[in-house]
Amino acid sequence: MRVSAKAEYACRAVLELTRYHDKAEVIHISDIAVRQSIPEKYLVQILLQLQRAGLVRSKRGATGGYSLARAPGEISLGDVIRAMDGALISVESLSGDAEITDQLSGQHVLKDVWLGVQEKLGEIMDGITFEDISRQAQKSLSMYYI
Repeated sequence: MRVSAKAEYACRAVLELTRYHDKAEVIHISDIAVRQSIPEKYLVQILLQLQRAGLVRSKRGATGGYSLARAPGEISLGDVIRAMDGALISVESLSGDAEITDQLSGQHVLKDVWLGVQEKLGEIMDGITFEDISRQAQKSLSMYYI
């Protein structure tokens, strides 16, 4: 599985917003861009997609910015990647347009395998929340200072 740059940036932006969720603060887009090394113009597009997916919300004005629309424990890695890229892995193109008549053909068997992989990958990614990721980051940070 290959994670797109867009999905990677989106995950980093959501992780940054997770840090401020308990404080009920909105974070200005330029702060997210600087802290996460994401080009600001690209981040605007990413945050709009995340907003359309119901994962972040925006507040307009001089004191405006972005915040999570739900608790970090309710936003999964799978949610963010699907918001950016659609399916976690694409299985559609593997079957081709032709009807599969031989049930034992490699094409049929492999399509079933890929569908199973897609399902398991979805289960794994849906089981990892941004609360989990943030907790892991805090643990790693505390180990760094020991």
